[in-house]
Amino acid sequence: MSNAWMNKKQRCIINFLVNSFVRTMFIKSVDGSNFVKTGEKLFELLDSIVEDIREEKVV
Repeated sequence: MSNAWMNKKQRCIINFLVNSFVRTMFIKSVDGSNFVKTGEKLFELLDSIVEDIREEKVV
């Protein structure tokens, strides 16, 4: 799961979280200001997080 917001300096901050039945856990936050307009880099980031968590645990 991810969400994005703009900080006071107008940078797009993207937060990546894992949601389960027990809790929601923060994974990492990145400055997406330079690539938020294209989905390719966002996909790469999300894909790397899925690999870190292990793909078989992702629904």
